[in-house]
Amino acid sequence: MTTHRRTAIAATTATLFLLASGMAAAQGTPGANEIRVGVFNSLTGVYAFGGVPIQNAMKMALEEANQKGLPGGAKIRVIEGDTGSEKAQVINLVNQFAKRDQVALIIGPTTSLEALAGAPVANDLQVPIIAIGSSNDILATGPWAFKVQAFAPDIMGFLGKQAVEKVGVKRLTVVYDQGSEGYISQAAALRDYMKNAGVKIVSEEKILASDSNFLALATKISDQGTDAVFIAAPAELSANFFIQLRQAGLDPKVKFIGPSTLASQGFVKTGGKAVEGTLMVSDYSPMAASPMNQAFIEGYKARYKVAPDNWAAMGYTIGQLAAQAIQNAGPNPDRKRIRDEIGKLNKVPVVIGSGTWSVNSARQPSYGGVLLTVKDGGFVAVQ
Repeated sequence: MTTHRRTAIAATTATLFLLASGMAAAQGTPGANEIRVGVFNSLTGVYAFGGVPIQNAMKMALEEANQKGLPGGAKIRVIEGDTGSEKAQVINLVNQFAKRDQVALIIGPTTSLEALAGAPVANDLQVPIIAIGSSNDILATGPWAFKVQAFAPDIMGFLGKQAVEKVGVKRLTVVYDQGSEGYISQAAALRDYMKNAGVKIVSEEKILASDSNFLALATKISDQGTDAVFIAAPAELSANFFIQLRQAGLDPKVKFIGPSTLASQGFVKTGGKAVEGTLMVSDYSPMAASPMNQAFIEGYKARYKVAPDNWAAMGYTIGQLAAQAIQNAGPNPDRKRIRDEIGKLNKVPVVIGSGTWSVNSARQPSYGGVLLTVKDGGFVAVQ
């Protein structure tokens, strides 16, 4: 073979290699040192109150993981999406992340309602997903699905115990968003706990996330003689509901209680004085004195010019868990190795709960909870 022919063949081979590499890149195939993570939440729509801080903090945690270093010098590449608080968009994005973008892992979406749309697709496509919601139905979609939040009865049992023992609730009105599986399960869990504790459930009221005028219902509840009103619904809606309860003449002594949804800046900003004294179970305490939490608060404020709330802390935790699973999976991990490592996570240092997060063989997470109340337009821990 002549030198000229060998050179021509070599040049052709190099050209084909570059073309193949370019085609792979166009199809979203990651490079050897690139680990793609799909990050999606409700940046718009009814659940944006939680989705925006969640997504901000997720990205922050993943960027910090890159700075600390990953096996083989790999870097996490974040590929973002906005669910728009719509189930159809969740399904579209899971397909896009898995097929076009070739992500190794998906984190999000914001609610159980959205997760129950996306998790079955992630399982079909065999890509691991770590969702936000507390519903066990997320795990039931298949072995590729995980959730960061504890089971609703565990969370609500903690809140119910405090409401009975510290607040002295003997009569309770339960209100919930009937369009969300997560809110339905939270309301049912609290109701059952309170019934078992001897509390009378005065009434159970269903609302929708699209509702805004609660005058008739507020008037009904204000005449019930209840000790407390529990609501499981989006943050701003809950605040608006409480405002209308006060406007309808609800006794000022009646306490407002709720799940971690209420531990958001949107709740206190919308509710103002009407929500002062609201009691809520939270995944996160901004007063935690751990060095990790203090660094998180400082870093989040520096980036986003606002203090982190429960949802920011939840997003940051998911980012921490994703980074730890990728770290544990070693160099050039595939989806299955990352999924397997998520299922083995044990006592990972995080900013939520008691400071560590673990998952058991049934993929149930545990981390502990905190009790918060609204005071002077902010959140303080209840001792």
